[in-house]
Amino acid sequence: MQTIDMKPSSSLTTRHRGSPGDGAKAPALAAAWCSLAAVGTLLALTGPGAPWHAALTLVFLAAAPGGAVALALAGLDPWSRGVAALGAALAANTLAAQTLLMLGAWSARNGVVAVGATGCLILTGALAGRLVRRAGRRERVG
Repeated sequence: MQTIDMKPSSSLTTRHRGSPGDGAKAPALAAAWCSLAAVGTLLALTGPGAPWHAALTLVFLAAAPGGAVALALAGLDPWSRGVAALGAALAANTLAAQTLLMLGAWSARNGVVAVGATGCLILTGALAGRLVRRAGRRERVG
């Protein structure tokens, strides 16, 4: 009978970590993504006018719930967080659209507000969970 070693191989762990220079690009890309999402929100709430209005609105619709879920899943590797964030963004957008259609209140402006509120709720839940875990750790240590 053969035993299986449960330690991850070094090639698997180094493949998911990326190169050392990737860490410097991440904050700049996150800041650029957030600024595009903010511009998309402003354009969606003020009305169409710019030719790239729809594209930036779609950036916001993906970034609001997706970014909140990515922040909540900070312990996962980047690929897993990205897949979960895209799935959550798709689910939040579908839920908001179906709810607004069911209520007869569908408009692009209401959709942006609903998806933004959903993203804020997810973010609030993630931050509250972190605070509860941090308070639990202090209680056990003290």
